[in-house]
Amino acid sequence: MVHFKNRPFNLIYVHAALQAIAMHAGEAFVFVYLLKAGISAPVVLVCIGAMFGSRLLFRKLVLPLVKRVGLRSALVIGIVIEASTYIILSQVSEVGPALYAYLSLWAFSSSLYWTTYHAYVALLGDNASRGSQVSLMTFISIAMGIIAPLAMGLLLVWFSPLIAFGTVAIVMASAAIPILLAPELDISPDAIVPQQTARHAVILMFSDGIRSGSFHFTWLIALFITLGSNFVAFGGAIAFAGMVGAIAALFLGRSIDLGKGMSAAQIGFVALIIAVFAKSLGYQAPWSAIAASAVAAVATPLYETVFTARMYTLARQSPCPLRYHIIAEGGWDLGTAVSCFAAASILALDFGYHLPLALALVGCAIGYSAIARTYISAP
Repeated sequence: MVHFKNRPFNLIYVHAALQAIAMHAGEAFVFVYLLKAGISAPVVLVCIGAMFGSRLLFRKLVLPLVKRVGLRSALVIGIVIEASTYIILSQVSEVGPALYAYLSLWAFSSSLYWTTYHAYVALLGDNASRGSQVSLMTFISIAMGIIAPLAMGLLLVWFSPLIAFGTVAIVMASAAIPILLAPELDISPDAIVPQQTARHAVILMFSDGIRSGSFHFTWLIALFITLGSNFVAFGGAIAFAGMVGAIAALFLGRSIDLGKGMSAAQIGFVALIIAVFAKSLGYQAPWSAIAASAVAAVATPLYETVFTARMYTLARQSPCPLRYHIIAEGGWDLGTAVSCFAAASILALDFGYHLPLALALVGCAIGYSAIARTYISAP
């Protein structure tokens, strides 16, 4: 199968599976855990926005570290630090020192991890099979999202936060093993990303950040509250959505590889827009919120396969994938922060979740326009 022809890249699939377990069992519960601790939804969104905003500063440390220890080693360091943040999170019970320590360490670790991870995947993967590889990675992530969130909901009910989030930390740390077995990849010490390429990268990722702050982070908060702030119900809803969307993750990848990237992008963005309306209109009742999650579960892999495959291809075509992703991720951080701050302001004014969830449409409009231009200018 085309998915497995690149043998070193198969280690990325293993890493993606372990990372997805940690993400669906940990990251999905981070902010609803803060809600359960008594922190209000607007304040939680401000915390999210502040975290991503601060990554703009932390990301400046990535390139010097990679030059010193290498791309693979920097990625492993990011994984280990990311795992440790869950231990600190388990001690958060209010707005105070533990929360500030978690937010600061998570901002640094995630900026290091995701930047080096995306650069490593872009370098190790193949442009000719990019869609198929990314679609399988997305499928793996969604498949892990079927069991992991439900298990985490039960852990938080049956055991202490330290045991629940400590389990996530162990899984995340183990995700470093396949990376240690993968090859070291070189980056150019002096490459410069052209201004036009950098501008495209920032706009693309800014649009996805606007989408993510609304469609993902704000939605998790709205869904948790709608489901009665119940960890098990919340985990079950995410698990159900994952089961519905698992097959959709493989749908568009091969089309991208066969040269139908623009058509795939149109399908992905239309599906995403439908899902945005479903969430914005359906968040108020448990049954409609769960249905909206199912719609989003089908739309998300269609969109993410298109978007991520294109970003990896553009990164690989640039003079330096690492520098490309440092620039691009800065756009994502800015977009996510803006979206979360806007959502927090709207909620603080008691307007409800309709508008904060609909903010993702702005990201859709900017993103589609930007990705269409990349196919025209650099197919």
